[in-house]
Amino acid sequence: MTEQRGTELAGFGVRLVAQLLDAAWMLPVGVLLAMIGEFVQGGRGLSPGANFFLQLISALLVILFWASREATPGKMLMRLRIVDADTGRTPALPQLVARYVGYVLSGICLGLGYLWVLWDPRRQGWHDKIARTLVVRDPPLRG
Repeated sequence: MTEQRGTELAGFGVRLVAQLLDAAWMLPVGVLLAMIGEFVQGGRGLSPGANFFLQLISALLVILFWASREATPGKMLMRLRIVDADTGRTPALPQLVARYVGYVLSGICLGLGYLWVLWDPRRQGWHDKIARTLVVRDPPLRG
């Protein structure tokens, strides 16, 4: 990708803060959905199918944000965007699905896939490499 004027690759720290901000809004949503699921099950806990459905809803929510805004709310607050590594444009839906699957793979190996951002020259985690995406930081707004 040809770097756009004023746009820089996002480093590990700012991406971590964005992830923590996303956890702050996603956790209550997940708890609410789990409570609804338990209520429907008569308080017997979530079945494996219901748990899978909850995970699917979470994945679709994240992918929907990526597709419509190039970012989740945490990334938006930190002025970060996910872009196609070759064109700098919004990634295609299959790339975003691959990126989400890459999140799982990045975390399975003790988080090494996320830490990869620390020493990768393009600041890509495994999920970015799998999906051919970059996370960029937009310049501050001028008022």
